[in-house]
Amino acid sequence: MVPAELDALLAFVLGACCGSFVGLIAYRLPRGISIVTPRSFCAACHRPLPGWANVPLVSYLLLRGRCGACRAPIGFRAFLIELTLATIALYLYLHFPLPDAIARLVFCALLLVVGLIDFDWRVMPDVWPLIPLAMLAAWWILPEVGWRDSALGLVVGGGLPIAVAAAYKLLRRETGLAAADISLAALSGAFLGWFGALFTICGGALIGVIGGLALALDGWRPAEQHLPQPVAEAYAPEGLDLARESRRPLMRTAVPFAPFLALAAGVYALFQPQLVQWYFGG
Repeated sequence: MVPAELDALLAFVLGACCGSFVGLIAYRLPRGISIVTPRSFCAACHRPLPGWANVPLVSYLLLRGRCGACRAPIGFRAFLIELTLATIALYLYLHFPLPDAIARLVFCALLLVVGLIDFDWRVMPDVWPLIPLAMLAAWWILPEVGWRDSALGLVVGGGLPIAVAAAYKLLRRETGLAAADISLAALSGAFLGWFGALFTICGGALIGVIGGLALALDGWRPAEQHLPQPVAEAYAPEGLDLARESRRPLMRTAVPFAPFLALAAGVYALFQPQLVQWYFGG
């Protein structure tokens, strides 16, 4: 028998490895770089990293947050991503059956990828193709959801944002919610059920208002980054102009919504039993 403590440590390590891969995807995907090749490299000097420098968490601490070759600083965010998913993996292992925990970890990793890309670039790929997989996972792996709740969650998660976006378009004559944001809400509903969809949308909106105000008061502006043409054509919403957005008045600056949706969906995925019991009782 493997000691329970060793299993928990393994879950933590696997979560950290998953976090390292999430950071790699979030960096490479918008830049049109393969997530398979080349091997990991320093973003400053572009030299390949030795194998030991790819060990999650430990390598950052040993290198003191700097590249071993050029001594350029490595963003603390990379360490934070690894630590976040490591902690999530440990929590899920301790509180959910193993298949359920793995499905929720994959979902949280996907949310993190989408949120990071949207925050950095204000674009994100539609996740509509992943919805069938989310429904299958809800049906076969998540007993507290099931296929009926998953189907209803898809309707709520996709339909409610579409209605809100249509009303905003009618009133303001401009797009207020991108199709990719709607696809993320629909995916969350398909995986978490109708109550999860409502929690994601309402929670994401609430966190978005608070986070948007905080970013605006802090003077945040979207960076004038330029996506590679093939990536821009695949992911960028129609009419996106980062240069124009960076010059907009403070309170008219569009704030990426996917990170807030992802945060709300992630909270629900982790604490679904507690939230359901708290709201519905019993």
